[in-house]
Amino acid sequence: MTLRVAAIGLCGLLVLGSFGVGQAAYYDDPKDVDVTGPYTQAASGMVFPEAVGDFKRDDVISYNSERTDESATYILEKDGKESVAITVYVYPVPLDIGSALVQSLPQADVAGALYMLTEQLFADEEQAITEVHQGSEILDEGITSHDERGFSFPGTMGSFRFREDFFGTVERVRSQLYLFSMVGGKWMVKYRVTYPETTSDGAAQANAFMHALPWTIRGMRGATP
Repeated sequence: MTLRVAAIGLCGLLVLGSFGVGQAAYYDDPKDVDVTGPYTQAASGMVFPEAVGDFKRDDVISYNSERTDESATYILEKDGKESVAITVYVYPVPLDIGSALVQSLPQADVAGALYMLTEQLFADEEQAITEVHQGSEILDEGITSHDERGFSFPGTMGSFRFREDFFGTVERVRSQLYLFSMVGGKWMVKYRVTYPETTSDGAAQANAFMHALPWTIRGMRGATP
């Protein structure tokens, strides 16, 4: 099967997946999870520790009653002020596209199909950002990867600039979006990074955070079943 045919199949799966996601019991208002110490998302096995390097966990949010769609926000403070904010989201890929890929594609074509899938889902995320933040600029976008346990997970990233209220001060900020699909066969991992444009080491701090936070999602190579 060619990647072009695979792309057509993925588009169909995404359309079907949108209906599956719509049927989930999502909250009108996301709920704070009251937790002390490391928090493990039961559905995926992802662990959100209280701290990642110098970043401290600020909250854990659940978006549906099944607790399959959750996030944790981490804050880095510098000189007593919030310097960088990073929110990590873990939620299901639309439908079970992982099984569909494994069953329908030769192993040699899976990596390319993953890039196509991530790019399509990334385009939806990017559109949402530009709609919420009017006047936002897209500074950069492209493919990326995340190395975990000797395996490289393909992803897509984008960098944006816009004005927003960053912990009480309306200012120009930089924001990065990183999206990885098919982690453990059926999970999305998303990072939203935000920091004032005056924070010169914001990108470096975000990169250090992403390398320091281990993925513990079940089904990954080398992960606990």
